[in-house]
Amino acid sequence: MKFKNVSLLAGVVLSSLVSCKEVKKVQETKSAVLQKVHKKPNIVLLFADDLGWVDVSTGNTNGGRGSKRYETPVIDQLASEGMSFTHAYTNQNCAPSRASLISGQYPTGSDNQVYNVGSLNRQDKRTKGFPNLPIKPFQQKKVIAEDGINIFDAFKTQGYKTAFIGKSHGTPHPLVGDFGIDLPADIHHIIAAPVNGTRTKSYYLALQSDRKGWTFKSKYVDKYATPYDENYINTILKPYASKSELSLLNGTPKHLTDAIGDFSVDYIKENANTNQPFFLYVPFHAVHSKVVGRKDLTEKYKKRGLNKRLAEYASMIELLDQNIGKINQAIKDPNGDGDFSDDISNNTIFIVYSDNGGLKNNKPLTGKKGTLTEGGIRVPLIFRYPNVIKKNSITNQAVHCIDFLPTLADLAGVNIAALTKQNGTKPKYDGVSFSKVLTGAQNRISRENLFWHLPGYMDERFSPSTLIQKRIGDDYFKLFYFYETDTFKMYHINKDLSEKTNLLENPSNQHMDIALKMNADMVAWLKANKAPTGTWVKNGDIVPYPSSNAVKKYKK
Repeated sequence: MKFKNVSLLAGVVLSSLVSCKEVKKVQETKSAVLQKVHKKPNIVLLFADDLGWVDVSTGNTNGGRGSKRYETPVIDQLASEGMSFTHAYTNQNCAPSRASLISGQYPTGSDNQVYNVGSLNRQDKRTKGFPNLPIKPFQQKKVIAEDGINIFDAFKTQGYKTAFIGKSHGTPHPLVGDFGIDLPADIHHIIAAPVNGTRTKSYYLALQSDRKGWTFKSKYVDKYATPYDENYINTILKPYASKSELSLLNGTPKHLTDAIGDFSVDYIKENANTNQPFFLYVPFHAVHSKVVGRKDLTEKYKKRGLNKRLAEYASMIELLDQNIGKINQAIKDPNGDGDFSDDISNNTIFIVYSDNGGLKNNKPLTGKKGTLTEGGIRVPLIFRYPNVIKKNSITNQAVHCIDFLPTLADLAGVNIAALTKQNGTKPKYDGVSFSKVLTGAQNRISRENLFWHLPGYMDERFSPSTLIQKRIGDDYFKLFYFYETDTFKMYHINKDLSEKTNLLENPSNQHMDIALKMNADMVAWLKANKAPTGTWVKNGDIVPYPSSNAVKKYKK
């Protein structure tokens, strides 16, 4: 138990229960009864892996720049049913994004400390100055603290049943420990097993093990590992078929993305009609490399002229979309009988999000996964909550992984200010609730600044640096600071989405005033969060923060 006061673990609100006589008296439908039983909304958070800002075919999430190459009809429909964010941000790659989403903290947070996948000491021959780099990186943690009060813990205080189905990054793998998760279904996309006497490794596709038969090497999804057959194709896949030859799948190994989708569907079936609300978090592996699509979809895109690599990528995106569709359908018809009287969608917050920028071409954005340019950190985000969130609505409010915990807590009635850790201290969250933006009560949250801080290296994609993004009215500016060279760069994102024009090369008085304010805010944040910077290799001294007015050196 992580909580000092166990009374916080009050279960389901009994006053919300409806007796059979009352149901008969007012002749409510089954769906309406469920609304009364579930006073608190269910939450389904689907977290894609490496799905880029322009990788979806809807234009709602990217300012009308929906993909003409990739097809995501389910995501497109969800966008028409809820609110799309054109300025949704993450950290630069998967582990820190997932750690921030679950902990509610920037990597600098005491219960987080996850800045990068693996470590910050990932320089290689593509890194400028390799192997004589000037800064020794900060030694980060690989997973969030077990004794923090994370998003799962917060919901359990209100009687929620919690489930984690998919990729564990920023949290332990295997997913053991007290993280507030009732179903810790950590599943890996690399499958290894002896096949015909030889140890074999597969990405995403089930293997026929000499010992266990068809397997994903997971006790959670092995029951879904049997090859595709006509029954599965006709009952599960046909509703989402999109000009692909499904017959090509008959007898072929099952794809892990389908297995994760199927397991999530079964979880919803089991929990939809109970008195307990649920929080279902599904961090997919798709479309992460090594990219392996599903055969029918890969062939579909190859016939359209895409090379094999792009066809596999397109296949993975559509496969992800289909499984989002399966999960969405399970919310609308939990028992799968075609009768929608058990529909729980009106009492379910349904979210589609991605952990970082895309692997491929993110134009007009510059950069990709692993960078702090827009292509690495700007992603699709959709929220649907019928009768609460306006249909087909779009906002350019900037939001970040850290904001999900306070936002969802607001929508579910979780008072995070009342949470107390086992040691008696209060958890500190960096995020800000944007629930009033979702409900239409406000157009903006009061926060002006977002921050990214990387005290180390990752090949050519980043070196020790800090980034502040500032909103001024409806305009967004970015100021980068690079520790190795004591230099800044500044961009006006509204007018320069591709980040090609560094405003500090010839700053106007107005831009210099903005830069000075951003510089001061950046340094204040670094100091307040005691952000680590690493040490100089030459003498072991701590790398200093910039001065609070360092950008004035660019003034002409």
